[in-house]
This record gives sequence, C-alpha cells and structure tokens, in this order.
Amino acid sequence: MRRKKSRDECQKSRVKRKPSPPLWYKVDPKNKLILILRNGTRIKQKEGLDLFLSSGGVVYALTKSGLRRRRIDYCRKRRYGKKSRNGVPNGRRYPYVTFRRGTYPVHILQVEIWIRPRRKGEEVDHLDGNIDNFALENLEIVTREENNRRRKILNAMRKAARDLHDPSLDPKNMSPERLQKIFATLEVGDPTEMNERMKE
Repeated sequence: MRRKKSRDECQKSRVKRKPSPPLWYKVDPKNKLILILRNGTRIKQKEGLDLFLSSGGVVYALTKSGLRRRRIDYCRKRRYGKKSRNGVPNGRRYPYVTFRRGTYPVHILQVEIWIRPRRKGEEVDHLDGNIDNFALENLEIVTREENNRRRKILNAMRKAARDLHDPSLDPKNMSPERLQKIFATLEVGDPTEMNERMKE
C-alpha cells in the first residue's frame, strides 16, 4: 500500500518551472500597430492597450518581460442553461482575456482591432453561431435586429441538420462565404422551404 505524501513532501517535490523566454518580433515598418512574429504571423495592437491579436484569434500581451501569449478564458459548457440557487440563469460567457485588471471579450477585441470600432446599436455576429470561434473570418459587425434574424436562421439550420440527419446543413460545417450567402438570401419562414434553399 502506497504511503500518502505529507504536505511538506509534496511542496518539495514540486519543480519550479522557468518562465518561457519572450517571443521575438519586429515592428511592421508600414504600420506601427502591427508586429511580425518569427514565423511570419502578423498581430495587431488594440490602440491604447498593450494587447495584440492575430487574425486567427490568438491573444498576445506586451509586458515588462516582453511579448507573451495570453490565456483565453472559456465558460464551461456544462453550466449553460442551468440556474443558480437564486434562480438566475448562469448562461454562457463569451471567451475573454484578463489584462491589467480589465476583462476583454475576444470577439469584440478582434473586430475593433482588425475591422473598426462598433457604433451604437451594433453587435458582433459569429457567422457559424459558435461563440468559441472568434477567427476574424467568422465575425461580422451587424445591427442588433440583423443579429437576431440570423440567430433564428441558425437555429432553424441546426434543427434541420438534426431532423434530416444531414451534418452538411449544420452551420458549424459551412464556410463563412456560404453562411453570408444564406443570410443574404434566406428569410425565417417555412422550414421545408429553408431546407431546400440551404441544399442549393
């Protein structure tokens, strides 16, 4: 039978890891808000903040110890839809990064860095409906009304994929270009008609 280690023994057995060296980068001569990493990846800075994002959604921070990658916090999916003890829905939280006592949703950082700041009444739409996919090609700035309309279409598409056992109708399996075409031509209406239009 194995002897359980004491607390002191556990602390002694822990090996302190050295922090990884900071990432190498150079400043883009055409745009001082853009850094180019050793592998050629271009990351752009949020004005007034030392946070940088790649178009793929990887977050970096420029600190006293150099440029380092930041961890993105995701809400646990198992809590989605459940209620807390006082009856308030937990819901899902958009992936975010914390930096210098601030909390920043990654999808909003992404569009404000690479596209433009949002105006009043505008929201950031995830084309495939997956809030964990914040790649630049999957995001678009739309009005609140348009975002709600697209949400209904995405729900109908997911239902059609389940009912017809056809994964190709699920938005997560579609390209951003195809989804934009569907949103431009499709209205929320008769599910049968929607299924036929999506197959085109």
